[in-house]
Amino acid sequence: MHRKLNPVSMKKENKKMILRYLIEKGQSSRMEIVRKTGLAQSAVWRIMSELVNDGFVEERGFAPGKRRKSVIYGPARSFITSVIYNVEVLETLVAIGFLDGSWRILERFPTPSTFESFKERVKTSLEKIKKDLTFKEGITKVVFSLPGMVNYEKKLLIYAPNLKWKNIDFQKAFEDLEWEVFVENDANLSLMAEQFFSNDVKKSKVAFFLYFGEGVGGAISVNGSIVRGKNSAAGEIGHVMFDGKNSEIERFLSVLRLISKARDWIGNGEDSLSEKFQHLKRLWFAGQEDVKRILEDYLCHVGIVLRNIIYLLNPDVIVLGGLINDIHETFGPCIKREIEMDMEKEIVAGVQIRDTAFKEVPPSLVGGNVLVIEHFLKTL
Repeated sequence: MHRKLNPVSMKKENKKMILRYLIEKGQSSRMEIVRKTGLAQSAVWRIMSELVNDGFVEERGFAPGKRRKSVIYGPARSFITSVIYNVEVLETLVAIGFLDGSWRILERFPTPSTFESFKERVKTSLEKIKKDLTFKEGITKVVFSLPGMVNYEKKLLIYAPNLKWKNIDFQKAFEDLEWEVFVENDANLSLMAEQFFSNDVKKSKVAFFLYFGEGVGGAISVNGSIVRGKNSAAGEIGHVMFDGKNSEIERFLSVLRLISKARDWIGNGEDSLSEKFQHLKRLWFAGQEDVKRILEDYLCHVGIVLRNIIYLLNPDVIVLGGLINDIHETFGPCIKREIEMDMEKEIVAGVQIRDTAFKEVPPSLVGGNVLVIEHFLKTL
């Protein structure tokens, strides 16, 4: 049975549709919105006026043309939608997000060894953000992107092995904040970012995100919905065994472990994990034999894992990214050879493998803002 929309609910749905179009498109004239949505001109004019009055949409200028120029509208940037704490084992990245899907990094700090110390660091950070930036009550949220198993609905970190944090109720821990708290797994957020901004993932029936960080994680979407599983462990490929009790995939694909193997050639400097990986790449291209051997072994395991993902899920798209966002761009041919070894061409045919669309920041950071935008659109 199909639920009929009454005029009030229909107007809400049209409002959501127009705002989503503007967020995804970036900016548009009212007549273009009429053409793209199929809504009546009078309805678009009325809804756009409401969105401007609500402070969700703003004028961006005029479209070029010989006739009377059309006003261009875009999502407002007058307030922040999200404050994102992208937590990794070594470093936490702090950013703010806006309604148009954009973001801005504010600071970085070494991730404290205990959750209590982390909590105090976050509260100090948020106090400064509240003083310096404009937010909107009921809309602005705080998002924690975490490298571990997360119960999104309960806002509970079940376990982050590399952080050694376990059973942490983030809602309770930050209950005195002015803003609501969201908590999600970093790989899930990365896939949400791709779904929001990338057409191939948006149109896919099944997609997978392989997250490279200090550890390694994964996320699955089916028909546009993130698959979390009964106990929020779906996609946690890092804890799948290769061979035997002490052979988790994370032991082979962790970028931190890869860097530690090449310590003799890249040193123990204070560069970020991403910067050290770039150094490793330069040594590879320079023909450093020991580094080539280490990287070839690593890429062999990347290929094996991707082959297993293809057999298990047969996804339309597999996206690679995390703290390292150019693995496929650099080593794609090596990975492809490993995937196709002893694998039927019919199985791998049409499966797209690529790097994340977000090169300069962890895609989970982008996904933290997307999570808030999607929640806002659902509750508008």
